[in-house]
Amino acid sequence: MLYKQFFILIFASFIWANNLPIVSSIEFKGHKITKDYIIKREIQHPLDIPLDSSLADQDKDRLLNLGIFADVSWRMVPLADLTVILQYNLIESSLRILPAASPTYEEEYGWSFGGMFMIRNFRGKNENLTFAGSTGARRSYFLSFNNPWIMGDHVSLRFMTGKSNTMHPFLDYEQNTLTSEIIFGRYFGYKHKASIGFELERKTFTSKIDTLEYISINPLGSYSYDTRDVYRDPSKGLLITQGFFSILDLEKDMNNLWWVQSYSIYHTINNSIKKLTAAFNMSFLTTFGDIDEVFVSWLGGAENVRGWSIPNHSIHSNLDNKFRFGNHSAVFSAELRQTIIPTQVFATELMDWKQEYGLTLVGFFDLGYTSRKKEDLFSHLPMIGIGFGFRVPFPMAGTVGLDYGWGYRNGSFIDQALHLVVGQKF
Repeated sequence: MLYKQFFILIFASFIWANNLPIVSSIEFKGHKITKDYIIKREIQHPLDIPLDSSLADQDKDRLLNLGIFADVSWRMVPLADLTVILQYNLIESSLRILPAASPTYEEEYGWSFGGMFMIRNFRGKNENLTFAGSTGARRSYFLSFNNPWIMGDHVSLRFMTGKSNTMHPFLDYEQNTLTSEIIFGRYFGYKHKASIGFELERKTFTSKIDTLEYISINPLGSYSYDTRDVYRDPSKGLLITQGFFSILDLEKDMNNLWWVQSYSIYHTINNSIKKLTAAFNMSFLTTFGDIDEVFVSWLGGAENVRGWSIPNHSIHSNLDNKFRFGNHSAVFSAELRQTIIPTQVFATELMDWKQEYGLTLVGFFDLGYTSRKKEDLFSHLPMIGIGFGFRVPFPMAGTVGLDYGWGYRNGSFIDQALHLVVGQKF
């Protein structure tokens, strides 16, 4: 049998020297939990055509973008009739069921201790089911369910309900939020994605002097054009996102609309396995309607201008810092991402444990403006942040890491901050 396979391979190599082999069959193996149809619907290489490595790589990227596989590879298996089997080899992430309890840190609020029970790839259908709670700076609990393809052609469903209690980052209020949301989404092809839904919410802000209460229904939605190859660490492509969030108060005339735009581009500079990628992003926030002070946004922190700490009560009360607060904002970010250890999968012999490891260093530059009035957005000096950080692959979150930066404005470095980063900033 071994001799026969060797003869087929040698003979086929002469035939394939001038002609690509025909794919007569497609197989996949290595999965234990994931249902076959979840994998089949991501594989689009046709049968009975010459093997196209670019199409096979696209199938590989789509399978990786599901977020449930630690690694995906493909190979061709020669057959006696000189055709080949296109075979995809899958390694599922071992961290599928995650009961966890640990300290957590949020820049806006501080340290909490949380517990979580998450089932990733629930029922083998790429669903996520999570129940979590925390105490400390954030006292909360929530239940969420997500199915990225619940019916039809890429129709998704996300549901969440929960309660949260924190202190306001820079105002003397304790904020209590009770919320439930349901969101439907759909892919149109693999580049165009849209979602629509609504949120029922009750927010209460309590201080020693007064109490503010908002009971609202909040329509929300988004559209994105996405040509990235791999979502976790793109090497190339575009990501354009438009989103809106509206608060329709049911008790008082305080309705408003938040419009968010984001434009990202990715380009790998070299062809090495230790790739160097340049990434750029521009994002804009615009609001319409009445915005109470408790909902005012700010610049500073891991999500916009790094190197600046989250503003506190003393920063907010100082009128010299009004350049940090507003309902309208524009932020430009640039990153150089250098792979030091390419993402790989390790396994132990004592238990069936397979997980990714890797390391990427990041250098970043952020520049941002914000203001209360749209016409004043670019009327003052920008906030600038520069620094460096690292990313490591992490199941469910994609990547985690730390960024350290310095905040610069008006000719001097004003602030510095260390940021915990879950996922990529963009």
